[in-house]
Amino acid sequence: MTRVILNRGKDSKIRNFYPNVFKDEIKEVIGSISNGDIVDVCDSEMGFVGRGYVTENTSSYIRVLTTKDEPIDKKFIMDKIKKAYEKRMQLNAETNSVRVFFSEADGLPGLIVDKFDKYLSVQFRNSGIEVFRKEVINALKKVIKPKGIYERSDVENRVVEGVEQKTGVIYGEIPEEIIMEDNGLKYIVNIAEGQKTGFFLDQRESRKFIRKYLDINTRFLDVFSSSGGFSIAALKEGCQKVVAIDKEPYAIKLCHENYKLNGFDGEFHTNEGDAFTLLEVMAKRGEKYDVITLDPPSLIKKKADIRRGRDFFYKLCDDSFKMLDEGGILGVITCAYHISLQDLLEVTRMAASKNGKLLEVIGINYQPSDHPWVLHIPETLYLKALWVRVI
Repeated sequence: MTRVILNRGKDSKIRNFYPNVFKDEIKEVIGSISNGDIVDVCDSEMGFVGRGYVTENTSSYIRVLTTKDEPIDKKFIMDKIKKAYEKRMQLNAETNSVRVFFSEADGLPGLIVDKFDKYLSVQFRNSGIEVFRKEVINALKKVIKPKGIYERSDVENRVVEGVEQKTGVIYGEIPEEIIMEDNGLKYIVNIAEGQKTGFFLDQRESRKFIRKYLDINTRFLDVFSSSGGFSIAALKEGCQKVVAIDKEPYAIKLCHENYKLNGFDGEFHTNEGDAFTLLEVMAKRGEKYDVITLDPPSLIKKKADIRRGRDFFYKLCDDSFKMLDEGGILGVITCAYHISLQDLLEVTRMAASKNGKLLEVIGINYQPSDHPWVLHIPETLYLKALWVRVI
């Protein structure tokens, strides 16, 4: 087996369970190496540190799968998937849809698997996990026994790594629409057409949190609504007025379909277009809301763009506070790893101060338990939700 020798001192983080080896940490490669190869990672004295696969054209040159001298084979894959699935069983009482496997947090970097009722959406995100495609699919069929598996490996980094993007049914059958049930709410999921793997499962805790503050007198604004996750939660609590904003026509269509699916009769409106522009127009018109949720897409992908990301959030918060009076609640949410909770706190405070609003923090949420946050792997904490109230 090819051995990758690390520079002196670079082995300690691997021994402490951080899985990524960067190219500038490598002293020498003994043997041939190419995308997807399993290699041994060794310290500067040639001692065994771990074993993982190669993803050459990414910042993480080697993704370590284990710090034990054990084979990376179909049993290894099976055991990882079985362990991950068993951990999700506790969520069966509140939802029929969970993230079954969350990449390096569950031990296989690059593998994402979401379960929607009896169907799976799978994503092979890098060239390393692509090598184990057959083993993964067989393990999913044996452990979870789905009626169908749909592949959503349409992420950009596959192209960078020299692996073609792939989508389509890879096992069984996938209906055009699946009904997701989540804490008394129903959503239509279209795995093929939906964003990411079909639905944003990671907002489960935030949807539960905000429902405690809603009643028939609440005017609710759902910004970057996607298919209406927060809107449907607000309508379930009987809010007198709910407005959803998203730029994607298909997302807006799903908002209305989810409204009908749940049998609501409350006032519900949608605005299709750029959220930054619409929010500014609504604020200038003097519109007022009691609760506003800001849940934009990632916005930034790298550390160098943090300042730009903060500016985006400041603008969103600035316009939102113009529409919130005393007692109004704002939810500021980011799924960008490089935007920290501290970033959210600072831009929210600055925007509130500009608008003469005094705030109290009423809650902070992270991603739910089926998107595990592993303390030794900082990148596994990506979703942060800040909830503040004007006092």
